[in-house]
Amino acid sequence: MKIARDMMALAQNPPIPTDDLPHVIVADRQLIVCQGIGSLVAQIAEVELGEYATDKASLKALLSRTRGKTILILGVRLADGDLTHVLDMVRKDHPEVMVVVVAEDSEFAFIRTAIKSGANSVCMMGQVLTSLPRILGKLIEGHSIVPTDILRKLTSEAADTLSRREHEILGLLGDGLTNFQISARLGLSENTVKYYLKAIYQKLEVNSRGAAIAKYVAGNY
Repeated sequence: MKIARDMMALAQNPPIPTDDLPHVIVADRQLIVCQGIGSLVAQIAEVELGEYATDKASLKALLSRTRGKTILILGVRLADGDLTHVLDMVRKDHPEVMVVVVAEDSEFAFIRTAIKSGANSVCMMGQVLTSLPRILGKLIEGHSIVPTDILRKLTSEAADTLSRREHEILGLLGDGLTNFQISARLGLSENTVKYYLKAIYQKLEVNSRGAAIAKYVAGNY
């Protein structure tokens, strides 16, 4: 009798085939962060947890193998690139992929960058347990979402005075690159990089690389 009831319930509410579930990839330079977020995603029945990526090459390989709806949960840095470069790559090669950027409170500047670069949603790490399941639910329905508290903070702050290129250079500074390495990465001359750094220091009202990085990652600009 119980088997018959179970079969009837199954017929009325058939399980969603795994292939039809949105595929979730988690990418961050720290594997432990990927695993922590992944353990939460694995508990959400409406999605299927995929693999982890810690650098651009592994992320690119994972994205090239995905089929159907894909959601990328992305930290602000991979081992070999910051948020701006990774988002540019994803938007260029896989525009259909939905992206959720996750950042620490001290990295709020990257939330601005994420939204400007076309991320579908953003989430603060301290609220990931409560916010991420809701965000994924909205993305599954096809809706981009910026949590109200983040939107309020974005709209209450002064307009961003840094250009896109200045954001890129500050991100590379934060990764510890020298002027020469930054120039090679961005295809600029070292003198041009120095020019940008001078403008950045003036806008941030600092006089050193360390102070500029500290102010940038804290979102105080």
